[in-house]
Amino acid sequence: MFKQSKISRVAKREFKRILERKTLYFLIIILPMFIFLLIGSIYKNEIMRELPAAVIDYDHTQLSRTAVQMFESSGSIAIKEHLVSLDEIKKEFRRGKIQCAIIIPNNFEKDVKSGKQTSITVYKNSSNVIVGSLLLKEASTIIKTISAGVQLKKIQSSGHTKDEAMNIMMPIKLDTHSLYNPNYSYVNYFVPGLVTFILQMMIMIASVLIISSEFAHETFGEVVELSGGSEMSILFGKAIPHILINSASAFLIVGIIFPLFGVIVNGSYLLILSLFILFIIVCVMFGIMISSLFKDQFMATEVAVFINTPGFIFSGFTFPLWGMPVIHNIFGNMMPYTHFLSAYIKLSQMNTRLFAVKYDLIILTSFLIVSVVVSLFMIRMRVKKYEK
Repeated sequence: MFKQSKISRVAKREFKRILERKTLYFLIIILPMFIFLLIGSIYKNEIMRELPAAVIDYDHTQLSRTAVQMFESSGSIAIKEHLVSLDEIKKEFRRGKIQCAIIIPNNFEKDVKSGKQTSITVYKNSSNVIVGSLLLKEASTIIKTISAGVQLKKIQSSGHTKDEAMNIMMPIKLDTHSLYNPNYSYVNYFVPGLVTFILQMMIMIASVLIISSEFAHETFGEVVELSGGSEMSILFGKAIPHILINSASAFLIVGIIFPLFGVIVNGSYLLILSLFILFIIVCVMFGIMISSLFKDQFMATEVAVFINTPGFIFSGFTFPLWGMPVIHNIFGNMMPYTHFLSAYIKLSQMNTRLFAVKYDLIILTSFLIVSVVVSLFMIRMRVKKYEK
């Protein structure tokens, strides 16, 4: 008759514990699906459109109305109110009714036609950096278009053809190309980053309970008996069920969440899935290492939360690592998520070869080796203490 190995006995028990304990079951099976779908649905519109704006048109001429129509037709700005004073604009900003205000001065058309310099004043809400940047980009583009149109007509009126006028007006043409996220999509930017960071957090918080909970429930002896006192059997027997269950999350993210919400994957799905699984293994082992270091379940959870909470900020996702002070850069590089995210962007968005992410893979593998070695040592110490 087939005899179960020590690892399989421990693994079988761990699967049973996951299904029986509501906290573990919720953390690694139910919550991920809910969170991933929630994040995807938030950014499903990809880009911000029709940000509410107000207009004060002091000129009331054909050119000023044309300018207002161009702002309205931009797609990013929607004229919601026509006001008459700056005080009204400030009031609407404070009420949250508008994100942008456009003021066209008196004599706008007259000054343009006579060759005098004039200005369109744009107030934008920069309390949200992304909203402020988008409004600045749209306003700059529209005003440049209006100015170019005026200049073009003036040059053409002097007897030049349209092509000649364009060459005189713009002797140097700017040709730009946006790579990897050309339409500035929120889905392609935020969804992969947020989903994978939350995945790491949930895995680690669940993993720190793997060993520490045995002490909390005074069941460590059962594991020692099933494993025959083998630290290898305890570590891998308890880790394998969590790795397998969380690997299903990798297939859920790449195979369902990304296609469902239109996240563009330019690279090899096989390489990206392999990266996800390596990342999951690292997170599980890192969590077990914390769990083996602290017998107190509450303390182990606190340490995991403390490590994970700033991880998103220091990953370089919202602000580049090279722009941070040295100490923050070092701290960021001590997080597994930082190196996973770097490798993911290169493989998925830049469609690079595996060689391009070798440094990130080496660092992730180093995290794995250190976690396994420390966990084995600590479990061995716990087993010896129990046997005595």
